[in-house]
Amino acid sequence: MKKIFALFLTLTSSLLSSGANAHFSHFEPRIIHLYEENRDTIILMRMPFPLVLLDDSWKGIDSEQKIPFTLRVSAENTVEYLINHHEVQENLAGLKALIQAGYRINKNGQQQSYRVEAINIFNSDTRKPFSSLDTAQSNFTGEISISADARSVFDAGLDIRLRLTDTSLINDEITIGSILGDKFNAINRLANIINLYRDGEKTSVTTVGILDYSTTRQPSLATKLINGFNSGFSHILIGTDHILFILLLFFSATGFIRLLSLATAFTIGHSFSLLFGNNLAISSPAFTPGIELLIALTICVTAILLLFKKAQHISTTPILIIGVIHGFGFSFVFNELAKEGSQTSISNLISFNIGIEAGQLFIYGLAFVLTALVKKHLSFEKPLQYYVSVFTLVVSAYWIVTRSIPLIEYMQI
Repeated sequence: MKKIFALFLTLTSSLLSSGANAHFSHFEPRIIHLYEENRDTIILMRMPFPLVLLDDSWKGIDSEQKIPFTLRVSAENTVEYLINHHEVQENLAGLKALIQAGYRINKNGQQQSYRVEAINIFNSDTRKPFSSLDTAQSNFTGEISISADARSVFDAGLDIRLRLTDTSLINDEITIGSILGDKFNAINRLANIINLYRDGEKTSVTTVGILDYSTTRQPSLATKLINGFNSGFSHILIGTDHILFILLLFFSATGFIRLLSLATAFTIGHSFSLLFGNNLAISSPAFTPGIELLIALTICVTAILLLFKKAQHISTTPILIIGVIHGFGFSFVFNELAKEGSQTSISNLISFNIGIEAGQLFIYGLAFVLTALVKKHLSFEKPLQYYVSVFTLVVSAYWIVTRSIPLIEYMQI
């Protein structure tokens, strides 16, 4: 029992430290604009600042490793990395070298050298728009600019302007590649929004993860569907609150048919809001944190019902409604990316949704196997669902408190 209790505390601590919001910060955009200027190709790019600073040896904040262009400051039970503005200004060539090492640009298959003409470092919470070419260009005011409020490196973003000389976006194939972040879990949360301006027309492509873009080889429909499926599958696995609710459904079911009916109702509900979330969303700034709070409340109530052996009486209608609420969490992934200039087709939404369903089935299957193994090799004083419901209740109660804060602050304005 001591080992079980220790595991409980470890898992709970990990989940509580992961933050209050589960969906709306899942994908961090890397926005790219390509256009031609006097026989040169100009590339404007926005990305998280740590993406170019962390190398493959990075083991996390707890490792207290050194990060270039930062000052390591000890805080309460943690370490903060603050941007060293003076070092950035004094060693601008070093920062440009890191950028050039992270991005490979080819012209007709041959690797090219390019210039980093301008750099802008900013606080992500007060960032200026970058979704259109005009707004992107307005972010550059000189060779280097750093916002005064750009302090923590993990809350900072980076804008860069690159120049590739003697190239044509019409006659040449320009490719941009980067594996920055490939060694970290964050790569699956990096959305590449690429905008190409050529012959007076704009072509946009959105991908997730490693950057591999060509101005002439656009991704096929099959590639888009596969990417959408993979994004949906990985997205459900990083949505901790969705995983916990799926586990509650698993332990609430008295048999396979019962589980199938609950899972189907939940699927139909969140599929509806995922596909039609753009039309159902309310523009109020309280809507987003309100949905997050509702998701936490549904998990908490379901955990209480499971704890008192009442969950088996839940009908499919409430689960359908809960599915709609949870689905807004997924739909806002596309809504937030759309604000950054991403264009989402119905095929992207469908493949993303199929990936989510496959992820759910994977969780159900994994829960079945692990439950069978635990029951075979371990003995408990109470049924296994008791410990699952208590654990979920503690985590969801914490989420309710933290997710209420933005709503309270909004009502006080």
